[in-house]
Amino acid sequence: MYLKCKSVALRSFIKKNQREGVNMETILFSKTDKIKIVTFVAVAFGLPWLLLPQIRVEGILAYNIPASYMMILPTFGIILGRIICERKIHGWFHWIYTIAFIESTAVMVLCAAKVITGKAADDMLTVSSMALSIVLLLGRMIDEQELYPFKDLKKAIGIYIMFVAIAQISNLPQLIHAGALRTADEIVSNLLFAPIDIFVVQSIYFFGEEYAWRGCLQGRLQNIFGKRMGVILLGIIWELWHMPLWFQISEPGQGKLIVLLVLMRMPYVIALAVFLGWAYMKTNNIWLCVLIHGVNNAAGAAFDSDLVTVADTVESVSVFDGIMTAVAVIVMLLFLFTKEYRKGERV
Repeated sequence: MYLKCKSVALRSFIKKNQREGVNMETILFSKTDKIKIVTFVAVAFGLPWLLLPQIRVEGILAYNIPASYMMILPTFGIILGRIICERKIHGWFHWIYTIAFIESTAVMVLCAAKVITGKAADDMLTVSSMALSIVLLLGRMIDEQELYPFKDLKKAIGIYIMFVAIAQISNLPQLIHAGALRTADEIVSNLLFAPIDIFVVQSIYFFGEEYAWRGCLQGRLQNIFGKRMGVILLGIIWELWHMPLWFQISEPGQGKLIVLLVLMRMPYVIALAVFLGWAYMKTNNIWLCVLIHGVNNAAGAAFDSDLVTVADTVESVSVFDGIMTAVAVIVMLLFLFTKEYRKGERV
């Protein structure tokens, strides 16, 4: 009886979605899809909980080393799923992230075993990230296909400048305190120098997130839940993915502070996912998302480089900080009402 009811419900669900013009192939998961999903979750969400607690270094390196490692994992999780299902590595892009994963995992294990120091681990990751980032960028420039960096360049530049302006809203308390000279320096850095650093030195990391979150997961979630709800769910998943990092820089007994930090960050991360989702749908340029993501991280780090614990981060937030962050969140959430999100309920 249960099986019969389940079958009737499934047929009703399929018919309802077919009437609404939903492609059921994007909702019903094949055996191959399930293998890829399990692999992605195990790599992107499982490995950080397994390895990060073993890494204990002091200062900003306690954040930098595990954060760099985590950023490789989402795209490698997708690639590993494809390798398992197809039983082979396809092309240079798969090789780059396979090499990046092996190298960064080896560095993490050596650091956990105290074979190398935190400083040595950070230096090794920096050198390898620069080499792999250059290869990734040049490879995509030569390819000139789907992941070409200069796709829809005029729109991409305009959207990037728009985001730099939005980023200054949430940073306004720090900018006021820093003074006019530091403010001008920060803006010029974001507009001119940050793109070079992000593309040439760190793209292997930011592409490691954006190819997975925007390039792969966003479209699937939007096909299932609709454009708006899909991107909101992606923002929630994205922030929850960060949680092992907050435990990494916490002190014993700070569980409640970590929950508070996640709740504080959640609206901003969801709003950022909305803006990045809009930028990606507008240009279909994943490198624009890489750049925006990188500048967003750099804007926060420029003034908060001394905040290396969860307690410091939570306690540093003032009422003015909260108000300006809320304004930035509202501005980015308004992009939910753009035509890109209205144009058909699903992608």
